Amino acid sequence: MEVVLYEFSFDYAKAIGFFIVPLIGAAFFFADKLIGRRAEPYVDIGSRTKEISPKVFIITRLIGAFCLVVFLLSFTVHIAEYNEYKTMLESDSVSVVEGYVENYNPLPADGKGTENFEINGVYFAYNNADARNGYTAIAKYGGVITMNGQHLRIKYVTNEEGENIILYISEIG
Repeated sequence: MEVVLYEFSFDYAKAIGFFIVPLIGAAFFFADKLIGRRAEPYVDIGSRTKEISPKVFIITRLIGAFCLVVFLLSFTVHIAEYNEYKTMLESDSVSVVEGYVENYNPLPADGKGTENFEINGVYFAYNNADARNGYTAIAKYGGVITMNGQHLRIKYVTNEEGENIILYISEIG
């Protein structure tokens, strides 16, 4: 009997993380509105409103625009990768390994590093902090891979960096 433990799908929690960058960018882009108004050269505004120098105004706008570009590029790559992985999984053009979990190492107590294991010599590593697509749930926070000896079937792809990205996990029993 095979029990599906994980199947690749769009992870909205990871997607929300991408929106932090444009929020920071918007804060910089509209800093003059948030802090005060832009100082005009040779004009006495006659109020107690804080003034932002023209140099600071330009720098904050550039940082804001840069954050928006970073967001657009990273989110576009994430969505394209998601679509590619989903298509590969649906068309069954993924690698498959079946066997027992070996050399399981949970995430260290300090939270730095990765949780990792092997099945038949195929190495997998992941961390909850990964913004990448695929399985990243460590055992401490509800992950399904928890110990050596679990009999699993894993469908995965290998990315350009040579990392094996888990798209499907089932327990054979």
